[in-house]
Amino acid sequence: MDEIGLVIKCQQGDMEAYEILFGSYFSKAVRYAFLITGRNDLAEDIVQEALIECYRDIKSLKNPDKFKPWFYRILVRTSWRVKAKEKDRVSIDDLNASEYMNLKVDRSENFDKIVEQREYSRLIKCALHKLSLPLRTTIVLYYYNDLSIKEIAQVLKCFQGTVKSRLHNGRKLLHKELVKEGYMYGGKECGTNA
Repeated sequence: MDEIGLVIKCQQGDMEAYEILFGSYFSKAVRYAFLITGRNDLAEDIVQEALIECYRDIKSLKNPDKFKPWFYRILVRTSWRVKAKEKDRVSIDDLNASEYMNLKVDRSENFDKIVEQREYSRLIKCALHKLSLPLRTTIVLYYYNDLSIKEIAQVLKCFQGTVKSRLHNGRKLLHKELVKEGYMYGGKECGTNA
């Protein structure tokens, strides 16, 4: 069954359709909330709160084909509210603190490459948290949640030109931060032969 069909069934009170529909969004929603707040525990709470609100209000959604931006609007609003409450408590140093402790390596994989990829991922997450909330939200929705510029404009209730501007500025600031950290030089990653 397609997404529109699932939304209609959810509006009719079908719990199985609800589980399927929100199951398909759950991991991306948690990733979004984590990248906004920097904390797994908050990310899970945010997603649970957003899912409850969606379940409660799905009958008010007039156009089932607009579910995706509607859901992300609720997720963004919830994330921003929680982030504002917790802004003095978020610690970037805790990001991926245990990631290296639980590193499992297949003998066929190159350990150095895995460590380098994890370090790059950590630097990206730290750089993301240095962006303003609107820039960070736009970057995460576009690159991590695969929303189009049009969908992001619907989620954030702004013009598509504003989304494009935020993407441009966010990319520029992320690149600048990675260069500052010594990870990139002239658009290329350090240590690569590319």
